Parts: sequence; structure tokens; C-alpha cells
Amino acid sequence: MQVQVSLTIEIGATAGLSEIEQQIQATGQQVMREAFKQAIRHWEDQQQVCPHCGAKQRRLEGTVRRVIATTFGRVQVPRRRFRCQACGRRCCPATSLFSELAGGTGSWPLQEAARLAGCSWPYRAASAVLKRRSFAHISAEEIRLLTNRHGQQRAAQQQAEAERVCGAPAEPAAAMEQADHPLLVGMDGGWVGSREQRGGMEGKVAVVCAQVADLPRPTSSSTFSWSRRGPSHAPRQRHQMRRRRYVATFGPSEHLGKLAAAAARTESENAPRPVVVGADGAKWIKTQQAQHFPQATCILDWAHLWREVSHAIHAAARAKPLSPSERDSQLAWHGSWLWHGQVEQALHGLRTLASGLPAEVRSAITKAITYLENQRPWMGSYEHWRKQGYPVGSGMIERAVALVINRRMKKRGMRWCRPNATAVVALRTDLRNSDWILPQRLRAFP
Repeated sequence: MQVQVSLTIEIGATAGLSEIEQQIQATGQQVMREAFKQAIRHWEDQQQVCPHCGAKQRRLEGTVRRVIATTFGRVQVPRRRFRCQACGRRCCPATSLFSELAGGTGSWPLQEAARLAGCSWPYRAASAVLKRRSFAHISAEEIRLLTNRHGQQRAAQQQAEAERVCGAPAEPAAAMEQADHPLLVGMDGGWVGSREQRGGMEGKVAVVCAQVADLPRPTSSSTFSWSRRGPSHAPRQRHQMRRRRYVATFGPSEHLGKLAAAAARTESENAPRPVVVGADGAKWIKTQQAQHFPQATCILDWAHLWREVSHAIHAAARAKPLSPSERDSQLAWHGSWLWHGQVEQALHGLRTLASGLPAEVRSAITKAITYLENQRPWMGSYEHWRKQGYPVGSGMIERAVALVINRRMKKRGMRWCRPNATAVVALRTDLRNSDWILPQRLRAFP
């Protein structure tokens, strides 16, 4: 089947480059729609056999207009009806061709583009972008329904796959010592507005990284700042995750634990490796770590730890009161103790600071002491961990939460239902993990 469409474009002599591009694009969309109609007409001509009796003689009995929404605009297709001369029954050859629309008007590439845009932008913005970029007329409500329907299917498939992988027998733990690089696992939550409960709901995200590469250090700064006068310090070494996998859900924490365990097995390529789990010490994270990564090295995020302790020291310094030099000395001592894993000395120093303080100020010190005691199994020598190349901060998982949840779901005024939120993050993790195989023409949308 060959389709030939001629193209003639009239461009004014004074037209600029942008105007020329717009005219060519508009004319190209018209040519695509005309070629689409001709292709359907040729396909109908080739279906000459009656589906009821097998005869080839038929006569035309009119047309029925059918509107199809495509990635290059809406196309009005005259669907032809024929009557068989042998059996007298009527048939419409294009019915089987349109069966993949499932009673709708949107073509499969348009639905794919709508789902891709719907999980990347707000639905109204997605509708406007599709219309502006490809003249595809699809409403925001249609994009929402397509995104939620396909996303819920993908979320169920991801969970079923995770349960299947977790149910398979694991490799013996003795083989873990042979791996050169550990498997990094980060878990955290991100809050979004909710239509179902006051205060919002928490989406749980995990990232599994199997390979970390050092980025080249800048030799000099390209900008000048008066605040950087004096002796210059060497820039800190930055890292990049080369092999990583994101998982997320707004369901129970048990779902995320299974998703993270399955992702860890996938990234380890059936070769068990030592695991390093970094988190902020939330209770649900500890529960999932104990269940799915019992032999892992657990690292409490240094930023969360130091923020809790430094707040207590500042509160005690204001109540004592301590001079700025004494306050800075307390901060330096406690920071050094905690950094080198000397938690007992840090607890003793906080208890000493708490003596003689009023009750309202002592509560801040007591809160910090309780925090250290509860997080004691996740604390150690951060200096040793840093030398081994382990991440002691939460930058890896905070970035994952921003990519999977915040960029799409924390816009102004957004409120989510739990099933729809789970559907969106399922599609976003597919997109970030390159599990969503997209045609080349659709990859320029998000």
C-alpha cells in the first residue's frame, strides 16, 4: 500500500525564521491528516472479501463519519459501508481497523503521549503542551483518566513483580564478601496535599544505587565573589549515580519495602553484595530495613542528627548563658564526638549542659538525648564511613523524592487521592528507570 500526498507551501518574502517554521509545521500537520485518511481508504479497498460468506462482490451503501484524535490533530475519516451481493449482509471493513480504539477517539500514540505528559506536568498544562507542540486536541480530563488508569495498572504490576522477586530464594550471605562496591539504598518520604485526610499524606520513595562515579573537580571558579576572599579551599568531591533505580508508592510501607528489595536484587544482578542503608531514622524505615536488609550497614543522616543536637546546644547556651566562644566550643566538641562515633561522650556532655536549666529549656536537651538513644543503632563513626566512600548525608534520597514526587505533585493547590497519587509515581518511576519504552517521536515531550 502506497500513499502519496503533495505538499505546497506559500511563504511570504518578508517572513522571518520563526514564521517559516510555524507555517511549515502547520502545513505538515495537514499533510499528515490527509495521508492518514488516504491510508485508511486504501486499507478499505484491500478488504474486498465479505467477512460472512467470503464473496468479493459488493456495493457501496454510504459512509459514516468517524473522528479520530491523533498526535497530529483530529482527523475526520469517512468510514465506508458495503453490502455483499452474494449474502446481502452489510459490513464495514474499517470496524476491525478501529477496534484498537476500544470505543474511544484517541489513537494509541496519542494516549501514550497523554500519559507521558500527564505524569510530567499538571493536566491542564499537559493538554496545552500537546496542543501547542503537535496540534493534538485532548482535554485535561481525558489526560487525567488515561494517566490514572494506566498508572494504577503499572503500580499493580510493579507490586506483583516485587512480590515475585522477593519470594525467590536469595543467594547465600557468604558470597557477599566477594563484592567490591556496596549497594547503596536510601529511603525517605515526601508529603503532598490530600483530598482524603487533613494534613496531607506521605509518599514513600526508595532509591537503589549500584555504581557511583566521581565527578571531575573544578580547577578554578568562573565567578568572583567578595565573600570568598582569603585562603581558598579545595572543592569537595562530588559524585554521580551511574546505575540507580527508583521505586515509590503512596501505599503502606510494606509495599515500598518489597519494591526496594526487588530493586536491590535487580541491580545486584543476582550477585549478593554488602548493602548500605541511609535514612533519617524514621520508624517505618527501620522496620523495612530489619525485614528486607537485616545485614546492612545502617547510617543515620548526619544533617538530621546534627540539626537536633545543635538546636539543643543553642537553647542551652541562651539559658545559661554561655559566651559565644563557650557556645562554639560546645558545638565543636559535640560535633567531633558524634562524627567519630563517640556517642556516649556526646550524651554525657548533653546531660552536663542540662543540669541547672529551667524545665522549659531542659526539654530541648532531653529531646536531643532521647533522639540519640533511640537512633543509637544507626550511629557510628562517620569519619570511617566517609573514608570507605559511604554516603553520610541524605542528598541521594532527597534528590530522589524531588524527582519522583515534588516536581510533579507539590504544585500550588494540588490535592491528591491515594490511588491516583500511586498511579502517577508508578509512571514517574518507570520514566526515571527507563522502563517506559517510548517511540522516538514522543521523547521530546517531557
